Amino acid sequence: MIIRECNFQPFMIDSRCFRRGILLELLTQEGKTATAEISPLPGYSKEHLDNALGQLQTIKRRLLTTWWTKQALYSLDGLGLFPSVYFGVESALLDLLDPLPTAPPCKSYALLLGSPEEILSRAEEIEKEGFTHAKVKIGHLSRSVAHEVIDSLASRFSLRLDLNRQWPFHETEAFCKKYPYEQFDYIEEPAADPSDILLFSYPFALDETLRESRTLTPYLNSPHLKALILKPTLLYPLRSYLNLEKKIVLTSSFEGATGIGQIKRLVHRLGLEETYHGLDTLRYLESHEHLPHRPFQQATP
Repeated sequence: MIIRECNFQPFMIDSRCFRRGILLELLTQEGKTATAEISPLPGYSKEHLDNALGQLQTIKRRLLTTWWTKQALYSLDGLGLFPSVYFGVESALLDLLDPLPTAPPCKSYALLLGSPEEILSRAEEIEKEGFTHAKVKIGHLSRSVAHEVIDSLASRFSLRLDLNRQWPFHETEAFCKKYPYEQFDYIEEPAADPSDILLFSYPFALDETLRESRTLTPYLNSPHLKALILKPTLLYPLRSYLNLEKKIVLTSSFEGATGIGQIKRLVHRLGLEETYHGLDTLRYLESHEHLPHRPFQQATP
């Protein structure tokens, strides 16, 4: 497969917080097109949007002069691509080489965040939408308020909690003692000090630790580690995590609709259809229904 045209342009994902991304469009000699999103997450990605744009300009000639096959995709490893760029470029190439439905069905848990009132109000909304699983961000709440929120939600949803390292280990441990061991699917990043996670005696999942730790071996040996939370925009490529014999959960980094579609297709490419993934971030973006979203299509030759 030869790419005839490679175009990319910045676009606004959410004007309130100036969340921006890049739309990459590839056109083959046969007239097939694919569009992918490249959206570094400010404050978390090691690259900025300008870095991503510069890298796309650098590799454009490579994209246009390579005979692309699935095997040739491994050559992307040697280009030193930023995670967001790698994810976008490989997603677009795969959509051309091995197309899937634009947004294949995926199991998804709802995301609940904000003030206690906002969390509970949103819970009413997602329950009406048919969600049975939810992730609740409680790191910004006091323990007493967090208990009230959880007590309101526990009978309605299968819950996973996200502390984002905002509570000291002893506070999280004391909080969890109020509940049976299997009350929650897991608690993400349950301690402010990552080394304390190894002392945690309840189900936990790793997120930030995956991007910061030099070795995961001590965590992988813990019987309480239940899942690895992989954000493709921040961690791509993911293959080094896929043979660790741990549950893999893919989550959005507040990409636009095109980026969410990429993650959904990745779920299917990796055979993770039976897992509930974190794809419910669009509801927190302003006017997300109007975001640019040009799906894979067969163009007229």
